[in-house]
Formats: sequence, C-alpha cells, structure tokens
Amino acid sequence: MSNGTFTWLTLTQAIAQLAQRLNDPANQFWSQQELSIYISTALKMFNSLTWTWRRDFQFVNSSNPPNVWTQLGSLAGSPRLRTTTDTEVYTELELMLLEPPSGGTWTGTTQFQITDLSQALQRRRDEVLQITNCNQSLMAGIALTPNTIRTLLPDTVIDVERVRYLFKVSGMQFGYGQGPYGGPPGFGGGGTITNVAVTLSRDDTVANEFYESPLYQLPAGIPNTFSLSSEPPLSWDVDIPPALPGTYEAVVLQSGAPFNPPTPTLLNIPDDFAYVLQWGALADLLGRESEATDRERAAYCAKRYQDGLQLMLKTPWIELGKVNGQAVSIDSIYAADRYDPNWDSDPTGFGPVIVAGGIDLIASPVNSSTGCTLLGNAPITDTSGVYLQVSRSNWDTVLDIAQSRSLFKIAGAEWQAGLELEKRAILACAAENSRLRSMGCFSDILVERGGQQERDMNRYNDSASGKVREFHRAHPEYF
Repeated sequence: MSNGTFTWLTLTQAIAQLAQRLNDPANQFWSQQELSIYISTALKMFNSLTWTWRRDFQFVNSSNPPNVWTQLGSLAGSPRLRTTTDTEVYTELELMLLEPPSGGTWTGTTQFQITDLSQALQRRRDEVLQITNCNQSLMAGIALTPNTIRTLLPDTVIDVERVRYLFKVSGMQFGYGQGPYGGPPGFGGGGTITNVAVTLSRDDTVANEFYESPLYQLPAGIPNTFSLSSEPPLSWDVDIPPALPGTYEAVVLQSGAPFNPPTPTLLNIPDDFAYVLQWGALADLLGRESEATDRERAAYCAKRYQDGLQLMLKTPWIELGKVNGQAVSIDSIYAADRYDPNWDSDPTGFGPVIVAGGIDLIASPVNSSTGCTLLGNAPITDTSGVYLQVSRSNWDTVLDIAQSRSLFKIAGAEWQAGLELEKRAILACAAENSRLRSMGCFSDILVERGGQQERDMNRYNDSASGKVREFHRAHPEYF
C-alpha cells in the first residue's frame, strides 16, 4: 500500500455499492457510467464542503516579458487546473432529466433541446463569474488616446480591479516604475528611454470634484486615479488626461467563452464547483413555462445554487505562501497598492510577498520559486485510475450525496425521501470541516487569506452606509 494515497476502495466496488443502495444491482435504471458520474460529482461536492484536499504547489514564473501575474486555473501542473467543459455538464444534466446522455448533441425528448441546456448553463456561469470574482486576468496593452480621460473596454470585461498607466520618456532619469505626479513630464532632448509605470488609485468623480478642482479642466499630465462610479458601462475615466502616448494595463474580471455545442468549451470556474452551475441551470430548465415545468424541483435547485454561491465566497483558495523557500505574507491587491503603489514595477525584486487577486490569480516575483498551499481539485481516483480517493470514515457521506443525486431524476416521493440522505451528508461534511479546522490554533486566519481582496475591495458594499452589504440585503437568497 503506497503512503499518501487511498488504496482500499476501487471505483468498480464503489459503483457496485451505490447500485446496491439504489436496489439496482443489475444496472437496469442507472448505468455504471451514470453512477460513476454521480460518484465523481459527490467527491467534488464533498471537497467543496469540507476543504479536504489541500495541496502544496511550487512553480517558477519565468515569463518573458516579465509578468508577475499567474493564473493558477490555467497553469500547467496546478492542483487547481480548470478542466471541466460544458459538454461534461450537459451529459450529467441529461441524465438528471431522464434524457439520453449524449453530451453536446441532443437525442432526447421534445421537452428540451441542447440550446436550452447551453443557454441556461451559460447564463448561470456568467452570473457566478460576477458574484464570485473567479475569472480575473491581466489585460495588457489597452489602447489609450492622449489628452482623453475616457477608455472604452471590450464587452468581455465584467469588472476592473486595478489600472496602471505605462509610457516611455526620453531624456529623463526616473527610477524604474516611478513617475512624476500632477503634471506632464519635461523632455531633455534625446538620451535614455525610460519605462514609467504609474499605478492609478481607484476613486470616484465626487472625490475628484472636491480635491482636484477644476475637474475636466486640468492640463494633460500624469493621471493619479481612475473612476468607474459615474461612467457608462465598459469604460473608466482618469482624473488627468494622459499627456504621453502609451497603454493601460488592468487586472480585470473577464466573462467566459460562449458555449457552442457540440464543441466542448471550458467552464472557466473551479472544477469542484461545476455542480453549482448545474443546479442553477436545472432551476431555469424546470422552472420555465413548458411541458418540462416542475416547480418543486426547480425551487430546490435554486436553493442549492444559492448555497453553492455562498460556499464559493467562503472557500479558502490559498492558505500559505513561500518565495524561494521563505514563508511570506499573502496580501490583497488593494493592500499592496495602498502601501507600495508601484510594487510590481520591479518584477524580480518586490516583496518577497504573494499578492492574491480573485480566485486563482496571484502575483509573485519573476524568476523566483513560488510555493503555495492551495485547496486543490478533488482527485477522483489514484493515478492508476483504480482506487477511489476517499477515506474509510468519509465514504458513507460521499455515498449519501451520490445516492441523493441519483434519485433526482425519479422526482416525487422517492426523491423527497432521498433529501434526508443529502441533509445527513451536509451535516456530516460540516462536522468534518469543523474537525479539520480545529487542528490549528489560527485556522480562522488561515482560511481567510485567499479572500482578502474581496473583503478589501468591498465589491458589494455601500461605503455611504457603513459598508453595509447592500447586495446581501437586496439578494439574501445568495447568502
């Protein structure tokens, strides 16, 4: 028996046990493929509820040109690599709707079409991206027009977290990443070409009116702030029109790629939370006015979707960090910019620190070894594909989740009865989560590190009312 790997339960045995629970040992009503899918989803749900699969991950960011930002969801070898496609989700949805599991094509009844599934899934995916901030990336080379305060963005941008103004000057000896504030730079007539990067702080038009009067009449120079509060969608304004040609660089929240079945498309949310999208899509599919209407199950799916959103907002995506073997702090973009606005203008020498943006976006010094302890994707089987990766003590809980999920397609009294199994499993997951968190004195701090940017930016807060969570009040169903 190899240490560090569960080798006590094969996938074949697990499928047989689930079939036995469903009183279908011959697989007449649930195929082995279907049961395997439900077990896989149950393991992912278990991991999302208990935060069990913590993993160490080490990499060297050697990008050229130097780019301090790394997207863990797309980095090769990452334990958080995003691999789930919409086609895989369609297959499970089709099974749960008592339709043939044909993936991105439709071979079932007239109650649904593949476009129904695709559109419902995409609507919920885009909503999840906005609420959980889980698809951040660095957008470089954003065009700007000198002497113009407004910048327009493509419609793939949902939100803007951070903006930098990048330009070059000739004949001036600014330090790398330093720039003069408040007016245009002078020119010395030839000489050294210097790269200048100015981090813009986030502000609003009213503050600019108060402190930078006369607003809109300031001479062109070096902008200090950017504003999103009173601007049209897909744009931002700077307080001072840039005098020099250059570009903007921004950390943005991106929309996902449109689904186009039967071509598989990455969901671009964490793999273990794909089931949250499924609940949201099922709520739409069963709640519409059609022959497929099932108000009872639609309401149940909507509640599970809302629970999943709340869980994503609380999940500890990153817990510990190291740079070149040295333990370092994990800071938010907001905090790093507040205390050292141009921290990333020296890509190899800042910190040492790890700066966390949204889910899976981090910054660390280029050409240094970066180590992270992450909540990884739940492994379904070992590397041989034989043994299920679950402990003996937790297998019954996973089996409860899988059985309850298997009963969804039956509907009626049998499905209702199966919800008691789900309730028992959720309580067991809560107890397991509590047990794991009690292993350390400062576990409460540990699990909050990955969400610092969300808390510091207060994306859904109203600062005029003491940072009351207005979004939470307006949409209590999400929280």
